[in-house]
Amino acid sequence: MTKLIKILLWTVVSLVLLIVLASVLLPILVDPNDYKEEIAQQVHAKTGRTLTIDGDIDLSISLPLSVSLDLGKIELSNAKGFADKPFARMQGASLFVSIMPLLTDNRLDVGEIKLEGMELNLIKNKQGLTNWADLSGDSESTEKNKSASTEQKSESNTKSSEQASLPAISVAGLTISDAIISWTDQQANQKISLSKSNISISELIEDKPFELKVSTHIESSEPAIKGDFSLETTPTISLSQQMFKLPGTTLSLDLTGDTLPGGANKTTLVGDISFDGKQQQLDISKMKLSSYEMVINGLFHAEKLDSSPEFSGQISIDKFSPKQLAATLGSALPKMKEAKALSSSDAKITFKGNNKAVTISSLEANLDETSLKGTATITDFQKPHYGFDLTLNQLNLDYYALAEQATPKPQAKDKTEEKSKEAPKKAAGTQSTASKNAPIFPVETLRQLNLNGKLTIAEFIAAGAKMTNVVIVLKGKNGVVQLAPLKANLYDGTIDLNTNINVKGKTPKLKIVNQLKNVQIGDLLQATTGSQEFTGEANIKTNITSSGNTQQQLTRNSNGTANLLVTNGKIKKLDILHTLRKADALFKGRTLASSTQEKNTEFTELKGTFNIKKGVVHNNDLASKSPVMELTGKGYADLPKEYLDYTLSVKLLNSLQIDEKSQGTDYKSKEIPYTIKGKFSELSEEANVSKVLEQEVKKSVEKKLNKKLEEKYGDKFKGLLKF
Repeated sequence: MTKLIKILLWTVVSLVLLIVLASVLLPILVDPNDYKEEIAQQVHAKTGRTLTIDGDIDLSISLPLSVSLDLGKIELSNAKGFADKPFARMQGASLFVSIMPLLTDNRLDVGEIKLEGMELNLIKNKQGLTNWADLSGDSESTEKNKSASTEQKSESNTKSSEQASLPAISVAGLTISDAIISWTDQQANQKISLSKSNISISELIEDKPFELKVSTHIESSEPAIKGDFSLETTPTISLSQQMFKLPGTTLSLDLTGDTLPGGANKTTLVGDISFDGKQQQLDISKMKLSSYEMVINGLFHAEKLDSSPEFSGQISIDKFSPKQLAATLGSALPKMKEAKALSSSDAKITFKGNNKAVTISSLEANLDETSLKGTATITDFQKPHYGFDLTLNQLNLDYYALAEQATPKPQAKDKTEEKSKEAPKKAAGTQSTASKNAPIFPVETLRQLNLNGKLTIAEFIAAGAKMTNVVIVLKGKNGVVQLAPLKANLYDGTIDLNTNINVKGKTPKLKIVNQLKNVQIGDLLQATTGSQEFTGEANIKTNITSSGNTQQQLTRNSNGTANLLVTNGKIKKLDILHTLRKADALFKGRTLASSTQEKNTEFTELKGTFNIKKGVVHNNDLASKSPVMELTGKGYADLPKEYLDYTLSVKLLNSLQIDEKSQGTDYKSKEIPYTIKGKFSELSEEANVSKVLEQEVKKSVEKKLNKKLEEKYGDKFKGLLKF
């Protein structure tokens, strides 16, 4: 035992003496500067580049077994065919390593690492070659690396045991000061530089938090922006446990440039980040993104990242003004009728998903006085299927209608100016035609659409019309999109609309089946036009098909049927009685008293069936009843040509004569032809009372002649003459 102790003591003493001797003699006997030329030759042999070491290499060993290394200026030349400036260079570097803890405690202690004036120039030439491609190795070595990587993945048990034996590492700090990284892409004519770059890391000890700070100045030619970037965090790293935590991470960008919306942007992102390598789990909490006057908060969780990723999270957008945001972005919105429109908005979304589907389990959003709630899903990302169930408390599209622009007063213009305006007028007409020929359906999008959703709106307003309890079911699959149905309450009645759009073939096909029940037409027109030109309780059924993808095509190719029944109504602009009186007065050469004019044509019932073929609507059974008259009608409306030709047969139930001054003829029980004809914008009405008068004259003559014959020849000639 005594002998063994002596041996151990001698061994320890010898080792200490060896260390002391090495620390004293090694720097004296070995000068690393003597190998600078040999190092440069080896670099040139391997890469073909020139390595220049201008400064001295200072290597020293001190007790207890610590190594210190200081480097001066170092420069590595660029690849052949590239710019003259170096590929990389550094003004100086220093490193201190304590080796004894590695031998005794399986711990590697590294002192502060300093890198000064580092510069890296990365270039891609016009041929697409980069100035670092020659440093990446040949294809054979690349394949070897891939093979080695595959073998490492297959040896998971061995890898785990190696990780368990890795030494703990502590670094007193890292300082990179005044670094420059530049990127030049000659193909894209783009230059990006990161200058005044500084990286500071405080004492880095495994399982203990340290400070990390990064800052740089960014300049880019395409897009043309410049500004500052910074990052601050306090990470904790555990290599043995594969744990990485970055609490209090703050990232900020302050950029300016004409290509940026609004010309400038300040963005900050803060949050706590943690990653568990063993569990393959990522968590981001307390996330807050501030940019362009918007603040977005959120949290995110993901797991099974190496196999079947699953994630969940929540995003909320603080209240902001979309109108103000648009102005900040340099895209001020046009003036709207409602000054408060787009003044307030916020949202909150809760979601979860995996590599096959995403589910929004809760969606809450507000825009002004409109609130949206519901759920949504997306499945099968290769061929996405969309589903939703959304509810709106109200949606008033008129709230966001554009305000009418003031029309400047016309000024007197000479003939030259008038001629100069002829071309723009023609152009305006061309634009109108172009709008009729503009595509309506996004065919390719609809062909890919795969969805099944439901939207419920408590109150919906558009163009003045109000619908309540609106339910919209929207489906789309294999090139067929269905709005089936759209149901709502509409002015004491209901609407039930089913629309089918088929874009499977070359030409889209459209089918519309619509039914209005007990709708008060007058209230609807009052809300949409401001007047009640046509009133009554309407029941309308339509079944229309068409094909095409423009307004003209769909109008020209429309076919189908329609059934109309309106009760207890009136039509203001169709003043049949007044037109009859005018015709009667004109025929007799008399002046019509103004007091005889009626304000409208009333009816207790108006009904008819309509057949539509190639855009032309035919009707042969229009019928109307009222206390004053009965009428029947037939005709057609050519929708493509916007032309109407309609003939009515009016049968009066009372006399036209209102007072003695009017001297009206009594047309009671007489059928009077009445025509409505012309372009939709220039309709004319005409009552042909002359035919009625002709019949009256014929009957009068017939009666007088027959009477004379009867008086002269007796009953044998009674009623002989007939015209």
